[in-house]
Amino acid sequence: MTSTTGRPVTERTADLWSEAVLRSIGTMREHLGEDLPLRTLAQAAWLSPFHFHRVFHRLTDSTPARFLAAWRIAEAKRLLAYKDDSVTDVCMQVGYASLGTFTSQFTRVVGVSPGRFRRLVQAYADVPFQDILERLGAALPAAHYPTVTVSVSGGPDGGALAAVGLFAGAIPQHRPEGCAVSAVPGTAGIVLASDAVVQPMAMCFDTSVTVREAVADTDLDGCYVAAAPSPVRVPGGGTAPVAVDLPLRRRRPTDPPILLALPLLMVAAEL
Repeated sequence: MTSTTGRPVTERTADLWSEAVLRSIGTMREHLGEDLPLRTLAQAAWLSPFHFHRVFHRLTDSTPARFLAAWRIAEAKRLLAYKDDSVTDVCMQVGYASLGTFTSQFTRVVGVSPGRFRRLVQAYADVPFQDILERLGAALPAAHYPTVTVSVSGGPDGGALAAVGLFAGAIPQHRPEGCAVSAVPGTAGIVLASDAVVQPMAMCFDTSVTVREAVADTDLDGCYVAAAPSPVRVPGGGTAPVAVDLPLRRRRPTDPPILLALPLLMVAAEL
């Protein structure tokens, strides 16, 4: 690992950085309903605001503000999936002063409104998420001439499936530029209609994980994720496909939450 100035760092420094970022993430998750400016998060990390911002981005590929916004929506998903609180109450609990702003942001990054999300989760709550991915894989058109081929490895034992997406940023939110379902291990092809710079990602769950558990993003041990080390430029048609390797690993506390509910939405014919 290198420092924020490009110089190599010691293992001890890397550990201190990780501890600092984890302290700030703990503060985020414990106080989602409160105002959490950069200075407050930096104080939790025991770093100056400037140094904290750079270290946080280095370890998470996200700014503190975007990471906090993602966890607010993730907590809203959990509350909607497991609690009977009204959407207005959920909005307030995760730090939004305006119901309209919350609803717009939730719909934009998850893909469906809070109320519709709750009804979808209720309809599919106890279905294994693996079944949803199987149905999605069968519904997606075959990529006969892919522009991206993604090889997925690692993950849980037992023939699990992985959802693969090409996203615009480091947090799996908004509708991806392209998506596929891959066996693990296995390879999936994705077609992009035009040139794009994308962040390839994959996620997989233990086969026992249900829809409610998966979309509420509550179980680190049962979730596996992978991301390309840097964004990938994908040229338009007519060229050899870009090959990407995505080795799955267990999700870490420093990984951003998975916000998009695309597999469930597509199976429910929402998109």
